[in-house]
Amino acid sequence: MLGYSDVPVTLPPDAPNFHGCIEAKYITRYLEDYVDNHIYNGSSLRSRVHFGFHVEKIDKRSDTWIVRAQDCQRIVHDLSSSKLAVATGLTSLPYIPAILQQPNAFKRPIRHHKQFGQTSRTLLKTSECKNVAIFGAGKSATDMVYESVKKGKNVSWIIRKDGEGPALFFTAPGGGGRYENSTEAGATRWSACFSPSSFMPRQGWLVHKLIHRTSYGINYLRDKIRQGDQSCRDAAAYQDREGALPCFPDLETTVSAFWCNGPLGLAQHDDFWDTLAQNVQVHRQNISSLKAHSIVLDDGTEIEADILLCGSGWSSRYPFFSDEQAGSLGLPHHPDDDTPSDAQLWSALLEEAEQRVLADFPILEHPPPYRISDVATTSIRMYNCIAPLNDPSVIFLGRAHLSNSFRTSEAQAIWATAYFDGHVKIPPLEQAQRDIAYMNALSRKRYPSHGMAGDYLFFELVWYTDRLLEEVGLRSHRKGWWADWVEPCLASDFKDVKSEYLNKYYS
Repeated sequence: MLGYSDVPVTLPPDAPNFHGCIEAKYITRYLEDYVDNHIYNGSSLRSRVHFGFHVEKIDKRSDTWIVRAQDCQRIVHDLSSSKLAVATGLTSLPYIPAILQQPNAFKRPIRHHKQFGQTSRTLLKTSECKNVAIFGAGKSATDMVYESVKKGKNVSWIIRKDGEGPALFFTAPGGGGRYENSTEAGATRWSACFSPSSFMPRQGWLVHKLIHRTSYGINYLRDKIRQGDQSCRDAAAYQDREGALPCFPDLETTVSAFWCNGPLGLAQHDDFWDTLAQNVQVHRQNISSLKAHSIVLDDGTEIEADILLCGSGWSSRYPFFSDEQAGSLGLPHHPDDDTPSDAQLWSALLEEAEQRVLADFPILEHPPPYRISDVATTSIRMYNCIAPLNDPSVIFLGRAHLSNSFRTSEAQAIWATAYFDGHVKIPPLEQAQRDIAYMNALSRKRYPSHGMAGDYLFFELVWYTDRLLEEVGLRSHRKGWWADWVEPCLASDFKDVKSEYLNKYYS
């Protein structure tokens, strides 16, 4: 599942490799080499990047986009272009809860997961850093817990009692046969048939009707969901793992993978569960206050810490756009920022779309218990989560939340190129609005805890990327009848797409 279509990821012979799960440093090295070795018109990709820039605001004047940015010397630059691609994605702005931002309360370092690579190579290597506290319940927090234990630290893991709870972890083995791991096994078109998606081909499609609209298919799918969740819990052995600390059962998750009603992850090491079970003090409590060298929990527990690491997620906002711009471009925004006419239009569209979603996928009418964010937001109003409906000169890349960034980013780049070249057109306005509303409604029903913004498409990698290339009119990534259904869908499938695109539109 790793790497782009034109350059495979290669590893040193002695690199640890657990069913295709490798250390992050090898992906970093791959990307560093990628930007140096891709040269166009005499300039590498790296040479085209302005490092150390902070974008303050973006405006459009007549037909020109103006990006105002400040460099590391605080010199202001205005960059202009007729087209704009915003590719900051969903993991650029760290989110740290307000209680952890009290000035001068905690005298030790507080670091977000975004800084963990550097922190791991510096602060965590010092002998003075003995006690590590980690806040968060998801995969990023778990990675920091595992790494801190491996560095010999005393680790305390704080998971909010009023949050979504600990993550559900898939096992890396489990693919078997032609699949390197369970992730590959789940990235086939056949596996995708069991996952409701607004991008799934449905018109007259017997497979869809059999799985999602018959009592037999729905009952089969419910059993499949239960068995999948239980197999993850069985692998963890929360209640009876040998050698586990008494607090290890507090990591038992209530998350269902199908519904994404909490954090998900992949157990990427053969000693993953034993490392957590035998070495980590788990606290399922909220943080009530900070002291100079400790963290105080709601139950009065005081945790001494030499550093506090936050796996507390990300802010998905775009601070260089005003609230008015965000609404105009179709970015998620506060409902109060809608005009009355827009609010009425999209409310009606979503209501009608929700009825269609539940008719197409009746199983979505009865989700398990879930927690909804207390942040009020509209859903995204962009075609394919990329293109605003009112301005063909701007696109947003990396906005859709999917399970694999390599395949997603390459497919989006292909679609965006065709869109800016004029070879892809958005449907007429009313049809585009109905398509977007259906995507929004399905995201809200399919992922009730995370889908309110309408761009959470975690298990829709296959159908989403297929749709993008279908709209461009490309097919070289398809593998033939049988292989098309059972082979994993990877970024490497796109290896011939560039030549196909050039032959189709410019030969």
